[in-house]
Amino acid sequence: MNNQRQKTKKKLLPKPRGTRDILPPQALIYQKFQQITQEILNNAGYQPIILPTYEYQTLFTNSLGETTDVIQKEMFVFQDRKGRYLALRPEGTAAVVRLVCQNKLINPGHSNRLYYWSQMFRYERPQKGRYREFTQLGIELINAKGIIADQELLWLIKKFIFTFDLSNSVVFHWNYLGSQTAQKKYKEILQEHFKDKKEELCLDCQKRYLYNPLRLLDCKICQKENFPSYQQALEPDDLSYTKEIASFLNSLNIKHNYNQNLVRGLDYYTGLIFEVSLMEENSEAVILGGGRYDNLYSQLENIHLPSAGFSLGIDRWIDYLNSLRSWKFNFNPDILFLILDNSTYLAFLAWRDKLNSKYQVISNLEIKKSVFKNINHYSPRLVIFLGKEETSTNKIPVRDCQKKQDFLVKKEELVNWIYTYLSKEKKDGEY
Repeated sequence: MNNQRQKTKKKLLPKPRGTRDILPPQALIYQKFQQITQEILNNAGYQPIILPTYEYQTLFTNSLGETTDVIQKEMFVFQDRKGRYLALRPEGTAAVVRLVCQNKLINPGHSNRLYYWSQMFRYERPQKGRYREFTQLGIELINAKGIIADQELLWLIKKFIFTFDLSNSVVFHWNYLGSQTAQKKYKEILQEHFKDKKEELCLDCQKRYLYNPLRLLDCKICQKENFPSYQQALEPDDLSYTKEIASFLNSLNIKHNYNQNLVRGLDYYTGLIFEVSLMEENSEAVILGGGRYDNLYSQLENIHLPSAGFSLGIDRWIDYLNSLRSWKFNFNPDILFLILDNSTYLAFLAWRDKLNSKYQVISNLEIKKSVFKNINHYSPRLVIFLGKEETSTNKIPVRDCQKKQDFLVKKEELVNWIYTYLSKEKKDGEY
């Protein structure tokens, strides 16, 4: 019997459920998407902010509504060493309110246009396009009320939809909740409607009926065909507003659907609310949502700042773009310097500094027998060979890997030659 201890085989722990690794080339799509959306928002006058990953739990319980699914079921909550309850950020708007007020960004009579690209965290069942850690692009228009402010947000949504060529693949769903008075009136209408037939509701909605009847509309189980019309709670001015919004959406050429059962999942919304759904194989996946929240600042900080905004579910946008041929990215550098001797590395760095402003330039990191395999691995546009013999002469060998052509370029003319050669190829549509 062998008494020698067998070594325990180490096993690397997998990533936690609901998270994911984003690898190249898909990570390049995230990067490109961020660049395009930032350009849209910067050109529209929106400024970036960066939010903390966690906040005090009460910020979210006081703003999102204690009966919402986010608060009841989905928040990641933990205690710090002093026993204070903190929460990983489940959404961005409440954190923006805290940021604006705490940093005194309020300028009476003027609006703030802000946006953020942030990770969010919700404990829910992972599924296609939905993760426990996910990425959102949030847009907030603060201290701005009236139809022009709402129309600006709708115009921005149109910019996103058309920039990414989604106009034939999405539907814009919207509703108008009106003021708090209208919402209270509709809650009373709902309670009266289900007064003697609460058994028709699911178990969760039977609780919602008592504490927050408007959340009945947010249920994915209960049938809503026989729900009373939300328009019963609206005033004539509200109904006139809905007609203006419908007309404006028509002028933007956005395919839209006025949905009286839409409420969104958070309690702070008032007025216009909306979702953009991506049509996929007889199903819909929400990729953007938001609306107006005129009372949230007064609710959290006792200051009246009517505001509106929306967020994009970046992961679902990227999953869709990843399925399109036009969004297929591979990392193929423009120029590969094949270093054949250590003494040529400084010369490579000098050329790289001059070329990097316009082109992707890399080199091999080891000199070994298989060094030429780097050409097949990277599939660059040009390969430049740097050995002792090549750098001691006045001619540097260059290969066009696509055309299978070889050139000898004077050392002092190499940078200008590359600029001229690749610019001509790009102009001719070959690069």
